[in-house]
Amino acid sequence: MNRTTLSAQLRDKTGKGVARRLRDQKLIPAVLYGPYSEKPLPISVDPKALREAVRTGHRFNTILTLSLGEGGEKVALLKDYQQDPVSRDLLHADFYEVALDKPVTVPVPLVLVGRPAAVADGAVVSQNRREVDVVCLPNQIPEKIEVDISKMTPSQAMHVSDVVAPEGVKLRYLADYAVAVLSAPEAEAATPGAEGEAK
Repeated sequence: MNRTTLSAQLRDKTGKGVARRLRDQKLIPAVLYGPYSEKPLPISVDPKALREAVRTGHRFNTILTLSLGEGGEKVALLKDYQQDPVSRDLLHADFYEVALDKPVTVPVPLVLVGRPAAVADGAVVSQNRREVDVVCLPNQIPEKIEVDISKMTPSQAMHVSDVVAPEGVKLRYLADYAVAVLSAPEAEAATPGAEGEAK
């Protein structure tokens, strides 16, 4: 996975007034935290540059090199952000520091591929989960994990334990939940009733 460099500035002040002044300079306040720092590091970034930096297939899982000037460089993932509900302008960002030789746990999109034969007869595919947590090295984070549902039969469920992860990637889950279900066509699913029977 390629890394994207994003310029960031260290800041020693926090608060609403500081945030307003940063936004007047076309910057937004941000925080860098993680297991390799004693406390969160206040920084500021260009929101447009941040949007561009994560405009990759990996989105939030894009590996970012935060260039902090005299503060050196930090490798991080965009963990969260806040945006204005009306203008959609970015207001704040949280970055999580990572080490390239240490595994991380991140959510990755699940994408269903294939078409079960029963769909032609009216069966319906429902996707119950659209993400799955994976554990791997930052450079091995997949853009997505595809789940082949072409061989599913009516009333069958595909569980997370059925999902095949790429090499070097482990799925993390506590319960074997269903990620997709193929519902039988209505005619087959209908339960015979007593309507019309003689009494």
